[in-house]
Amino acid sequence: MNYHLAKSIAIPLTFGVLIFVTGCSHEGNADQQPSQNKSQNQSGNSQLASPNSQLAGSNSNQQTAKNSSPYTDRKRQTTNLQCNNAVINQAYQAKNPSVKRQVLGCGTVIKVLKDDNEGSRHQKFLVKIDNYPNITVLIAHNIDLAPRIEGIETKNPIRFYGEYIYNDKGGVVHWTHRDPASRHQDGWLEYQGQQYH
Repeated sequence: MNYHLAKSIAIPLTFGVLIFVTGCSHEGNADQQPSQNKSQNQSGNSQLASPNSQLAGSNSNQQTAKNSSPYTDRKRQTTNLQCNNAVINQAYQAKNPSVKRQVLGCGTVIKVLKDDNEGSRHQKFLVKIDNYPNITVLIAHNIDLAPRIEGIETKNPIRFYGEYIYNDKGGVVHWTHRDPASRHQDGWLEYQGQQYH
């Protein structure tokens, strides 16, 4: 008879926020004493809620860390994380422009717009959010602080990490670059295997 062991781990995030991740690991035969199983496989598979948090002490997560190439800057994100478009959908459904959310999203470029050259220069394009066809966001990428995406074309996939703000057209994602003053979470764009931050 087999059983599973649920294991919760508290992960500290920025601004004193904690998340709890619960993983489930196969522990072998239920007839054995639990203390005998502790030396066996205790890997739990969980998706992290934040791109800058990692689980410690898990064999599978240690392997993932070895196989990925994380950034050295603690504020930047790893590229092996899953998009979480549900967060964008929740913010969109709430329809509250005063709430800003840090999001990791994926979508398809549907229109490349003219650069905004007033004040800080921004490269702008529209992205249809994967799995939520009714949501289109404007990406406003600061090209005074980060390299522009040369040759960006419609119908191509893009990943982004930045700050989402709702508007009645779907919303805008900005802060897709490093913050040289270190006052805001760094962001990035990923297009055709290259990151722009």
